[in-house]
Amino acid sequence: MFFAAYFWSILFAVALWSPATFAGDFSVRGGPDLPYHIKADSLSYDDNTKRYRARGRVIITKGDQCLRADAVDFNAETMDAEAWGNVRFTSGEDWLTGTRLEMNLDAAIGTLYDGTLFIKGSHFYIRGGKIEKTGKDSYHIADGGFTSCDGDSPAWKVTGKDLNVTIDGYSTVKHVVLWAKSVPVLYAPFLVFPAKTERQTGFLVPQVFYSDRNGFEYNQPFFWAISESSDATFYESHMAHRGFKHGIEYRYVLAPESKGAVMSDFLYDRQIDDSTTPQHSGGYHYEGFRGDDEDRLNRKRWWFRMKNDQDLPAGFKAKLDIDVVSDQDYLREFKSGYTGFRSTDSYFQKEFGRDMDDYTDMVRLNRLNLNRNWDQYSLNADLRWYDDVITRKNDDPDSTLQRLPHIRFDASRQKLSAQPLYFDLESSYDYFWREYGARGHRVDLHPRLYYPMSLWECLDFEPSVGLRETIWQVEEYGDETPRKGNRLLSREVVDFKADLSTEISRTFHLKGKTADRIRHTLKPQVVYDYVPVPAQGDCPNFEGIDRIEKKNVFTYSITNYLTLRSINRHNRDPETHPAPPEGPEPPEYSYRDFCRIKFSQSYDITEARGDKGSANKRPFSDIKGELEFRPYDCLDLDGDVTWSPYDDEFKSYNAILALCDRRGNRGSLDYRYTEGNSKSILTKVLVKLFDPVSAYWEHERNLKEGKDVETVIGFRYEPQCWALNVSFTYDRAMDTREYFVEVSLYGLGKIGL
Repeated sequence: MFFAAYFWSILFAVALWSPATFAGDFSVRGGPDLPYHIKADSLSYDDNTKRYRARGRVIITKGDQCLRADAVDFNAETMDAEAWGNVRFTSGEDWLTGTRLEMNLDAAIGTLYDGTLFIKGSHFYIRGGKIEKTGKDSYHIADGGFTSCDGDSPAWKVTGKDLNVTIDGYSTVKHVVLWAKSVPVLYAPFLVFPAKTERQTGFLVPQVFYSDRNGFEYNQPFFWAISESSDATFYESHMAHRGFKHGIEYRYVLAPESKGAVMSDFLYDRQIDDSTTPQHSGGYHYEGFRGDDEDRLNRKRWWFRMKNDQDLPAGFKAKLDIDVVSDQDYLREFKSGYTGFRSTDSYFQKEFGRDMDDYTDMVRLNRLNLNRNWDQYSLNADLRWYDDVITRKNDDPDSTLQRLPHIRFDASRQKLSAQPLYFDLESSYDYFWREYGARGHRVDLHPRLYYPMSLWECLDFEPSVGLRETIWQVEEYGDETPRKGNRLLSREVVDFKADLSTEISRTFHLKGKTADRIRHTLKPQVVYDYVPVPAQGDCPNFEGIDRIEKKNVFTYSITNYLTLRSINRHNRDPETHPAPPEGPEPPEYSYRDFCRIKFSQSYDITEARGDKGSANKRPFSDIKGELEFRPYDCLDLDGDVTWSPYDDEFKSYNAILALCDRRGNRGSLDYRYTEGNSKSILTKVLVKLFDPVSAYWEHERNLKEGKDVETVIGFRYEPQCWALNVSFTYDRAMDTREYFVEVSLYGLGKIGL
């Protein structure tokens, strides 16, 4: 790697120069690509010894290869070369240094004395008094060491005997001593470590855990680099109290938008949960989760999940999500580790932009999606299967409603003719299926016509009318599976809508150097919706969404927008930089909507008339306020609130605040309240106490019940080449406590307890 063929060719080309050639700086063409460039204070040739001599600031370069030394000698017949005095060779971002280098150019082997070898890909420094190059990418150090720390006094290093290094492979060392600064802290008779700059088949760093529930746990992964576009990882985890858990992950990438990941785990569990706490002879007892009323009696436990994205011909795209688990406790018990819920969910979110159902959800979504977008049309088709874990596990009658398929075809708003007449379309087809209960087909078509116009050159008025046609074919099934009926039903609804709005804006001048304008835009709006009561008494109500409510409502709102204009580049200074003949360059600006504030309320005419039969009329809806505020990249505030004018109280308020600074401090506050339903707060804080120590705290509290849900507190010490992470997690919902200690030696691996 470091003494590549290019370097040997450089010296070989020099060896073929004419003996009469004497120069201090010249170039030699070394092939069809790049020339060799040799520079030195003096160059000479001894015809008797067949040796070339380069003295004084010798530099030999080609492309990104460069050798520097005070002196270089080499024999043109044997191709033995020697360089000494501040020897340094670089190849790309990798390099080596030493006091003397002896090398046979034909065999590409030799010895570097008092040397240091640096591998950029893994950020490894390998040092030794005598580094022998035994092959193109292999080295042997009789007595040396390695570290990933910069500087002459590394925070940690590993020393040993018979250190064998293979670039892009695994390296071995005997009689290993791990040092913290100058203090030995650990000894091992043998160590294998990766010196890779590219992915390669082999063992990965294991994970070590201990818990009351599982006992001592050792998880060893093995990575298989199948090809350039696919790989797999196998996991063997031994839990002293539970048995062996086997895992496999397969990943592939065919194109940027065509990729997938398949993961599966299996455990034959020694423990069951039958609402008792069986005592083990060693004093250990397994207590199952008490978050539900269900026992967990199965010993064969598993979890299969996958996500795939695939580009198809004609512009179609497909997405597949599968998430099937053996029982209701599996994801709650195995949240941590390489194959745990947290790492899987984080990986899927990062690679596919889609997370998974929460680990507490017992009805899990499996979906195959096919979609295609045109300029003004879109097609989206789903096969959605909701897996009820408890019902399936208990083999109970399953009345879960599935959509097999759900198809939507929409047309965006577009012009119909030369007149300002527009239309759009929402349409869908569903087949609702379940093992027990009503099933059937549903077709829904909803086209709408718009006629926008301007009133008095200051108001925008847009009336529209829609026609909604819904058709069902309902199949009734009983518990004994015979079909009880087959009905064809339909419903037609004509709805009307009118939208009246305007915009008022004013620009304020600032005297800032980076921002010079703020524009305030005010948009008042009134929308009238009218939907008559349709005849739908006999119509089915799949998923509770098939009923159409009568509407005769005015909704009025006022929205404020604040837009900031920033200066990216100023005009030239006319005194120091005169304008070019074509005139001064205009400044460059960028625009950002940094604040949006909206208030809205509705007035129900039907309610005001008393047509709904309510003795206590409340035609005015709750007042809703919305806020989006992003003045800086590190400040983000989103919130909404609803207030009842009749009860004179807030019905809900939610806010998410996120802050950060240049030091790396960050925090977020997520507060949610809905009357009669929930009230909770989630806080996350990370504070850089001082470089390189940081502390973090996460806390979730159910304010409605006055109970803490989960608390995480930890510290992280992270200098340049290693890290120590200590945390404590108390999950009160699952009644589990986790103490976690992890030491990471960058480039070598990490171990956690």
